[in-house]
Amino acid sequence: MSQYLNNKLSTITNPFFLGNGNNQGFVFEGPVPLPRVNNNNLDPQSKMISFVFSYDQDILNSVVLGPKGQQYFVVATDARKHLATPATIIQSTRGTHARIDWHRSHPTVEWKGMLEKQRTGAFLRLTQDQQQRLMTFGGTQLAWWPSHTSVILSTESSEVVARVITSVNSTILDMTAESLAQGILETAVLAVVLFMSGRSID
Repeated sequence: MSQYLNNKLSTITNPFFLGNGNNQGFVFEGPVPLPRVNNNNLDPQSKMISFVFSYDQDILNSVVLGPKGQQYFVVATDARKHLATPATIIQSTRGTHARIDWHRSHPTVEWKGMLEKQRTGAFLRLTQDQQQRLMTFGGTQLAWWPSHTSVILSTESSEVVARVITSVNSTILDMTAESLAQGILETAVLAVVLFMSGRSID
């Protein structure tokens, strides 16, 4: 990891770096817009656990906060103009990290010890009808698809395991306790960063 990204991760880790959500240009990088909803629309009985992406400009430089405001991830991007390939690092408080290399023609993604290096378009495969993006976790195929108030992650049996919504001030990833126990959190966070990056992932 470059010294620049190390310094940037250190800066974003600062507890005073909690973005105000000025960026209003959220899009689901795919065929369908990502809906924006008010937090009041969330079902308090949903039994989901929320992870909030907090940022000043965009999700590519953000902090992911979980229950009780605990920090789970830091996202930092080195996009200086002289670089041939900008890169984004997602650093977990567990010590692991993912890397997205924003190659112009074929961005790649890798999570050390969890996800082998591959094109982002392979990690989140767009279906032929362009209505879903498929993601494989632990040999199980999961699907991201748009609902009327959110983007849903579900199993092949249509069991909902996560959802993504946006409000005026943040992007929120809600996950079931079961999916967290299975270890899907890191993969879902990576997918959300790619969806919300505003960049082509195919």
